[in-house]
Amino acid sequence: MLSLLTSEIIDTVEVIRDPYLRATTYAKIGERLARVKDAKFKLVFLKAIETAKEIEDPVKMFRALLSIGYSMKKANLRSAKKIYQRVMEDSRELPGPVRDDLMALAARYMLGLGEISEAVIYAMEIKNPELRDTVLLQIIRRNTSLIGTERVRVAYRIRKSKMALEHISTEPFRSKALIEIMKSYFLMGSYENGIATVSQIAQMEWAKYAFKEALFFLKEHGVIEKYVANLKSLARELVEKFGDDFKIELGVAFALAGEPVEAADLVRKLGGKEALTEVALKLLEIAPRYLPPFIRALNEIEATEVGKAILNRFLEKPSEGDWETVRAIWERSRSEELKVKIARYTLVKGDLDGAMRIADTITDEKLRSIVLADISHRLLKMGDVSRAIDVAMEVRDPKFSSILIAEILIGALDREIEAKVVVNGKAKNHA
Repeated sequence: MLSLLTSEIIDTVEVIRDPYLRATTYAKIGERLARVKDAKFKLVFLKAIETAKEIEDPVKMFRALLSIGYSMKKANLRSAKKIYQRVMEDSRELPGPVRDDLMALAARYMLGLGEISEAVIYAMEIKNPELRDTVLLQIIRRNTSLIGTERVRVAYRIRKSKMALEHISTEPFRSKALIEIMKSYFLMGSYENGIATVSQIAQMEWAKYAFKEALFFLKEHGVIEKYVANLKSLARELVEKFGDDFKIELGVAFALAGEPVEAADLVRKLGGKEALTEVALKLLEIAPRYLPPFIRALNEIEATEVGKAILNRFLEKPSEGDWETVRAIWERSRSEELKVKIARYTLVKGDLDGAMRIADTITDEKLRSIVLADISHRLLKMGDVSRAIDVAMEVRDPKFSSILIAEILIGALDREIEAKVVVNGKAKNHA
């Protein structure tokens, strides 16, 4: 019964008028019959090839043969390779762009079959550099994915990827391919080789991406501590290659990978306090939660410089402020100038009592007076004149205290007069 049905299906293919569809349909049927070990599959593949020869358009004929060869290869027929070689040879007279598309299709069919070496052979027939490099990058990515799943013949697959890489000549394809090879080495457990691969990347953006990927992979697999020296050596190479700006990117990458101590150490050696400040501001911009650990990895002098920049930003844009970051600055620096900034930020956030507690810790009379003056003015704005005067009285410098109290009293009177003018319904410039 099954045999009769199969024969009817094969015979009915003849009603398909389009020879391309008829040929590829025969091939797909042959593939399925081979899978169930039906002896008719060879006859059906012969019909597919004969039908392909009937196609008048040579490009369409070659495409049909490639599809047939793909099905034959899936059916484990060795003759599939001969079909592909025939297409490669017979298509040489076609216009360059047309043949390039055919060779790209052949390479992708081979890639779909997991035939990496064969895929590279057909990709190398492509004359257009961008299309060739696109296909070669696809081959390398596919190879990497196979390493990630099969975990066997890893060294063999890396060799194939490196073979494909040798023929990639344009950017960003070469840089992207190197990232795939880096990943392959990591999957193999060859971490030093993976790290070293990054130094070959020619484009800064992709080098930055690769460095971050390397950090996250090593961190995730619990081996980053063993390779910190390699990573720092790589960082120095990348800075030499791409310029001083790159050291900021590398410091940020370490910080984002949850390695604030290494981030600080790297940037400290490459760029000093200014670079540390730039890294901190970058973290504030892109990932604020990584900023407090980074600040806690700094020494007091560094934390003071970084703290000034961060607190100035918080005072300019209070919405960007973060108490955990402020707390980290407080912990790492004893600078009383910073305490003044922290007190001002605390006032901006409406915490008068907190600002007073900070003022009590300041020993420099001038700086303490500045904080108390800020608190007094804030109390005056709130209408609490009595408390504003009490705070002003705590200023130990008699002259400064007197000036401050005088300002408070005049300010209070101005507020009182303004309130009366409004109540009486008269103009605000009433004399």
